[in-house]
Amino acid sequence: MEKVKYISMVAAAITQITGIIFLFINMTIAIGLFFVYFISLLVLLVVFVKSRMDEKKEDDQNDYRDY
Repeated sequence: MEKVKYISMVAAAITQITGIIFLFINMTIAIGLFFVYFISLLVLLVVFVKSRMDEKKEDDQNDYRDY
């Protein structure tokens, strides 16, 4: 899960920068790069939500407030 998060972060950063550069060179490649950028952001969002849900489930299992 951590690998997916880091790969998605790196892909988002690289495709955003290259997409901005390609706006001045070739518009169709820039649109494709921005599409990949949004896909990687979506994957990153899903990974963060899933990890937060796993943490919440773990916290609920280790709840010791009912003494």
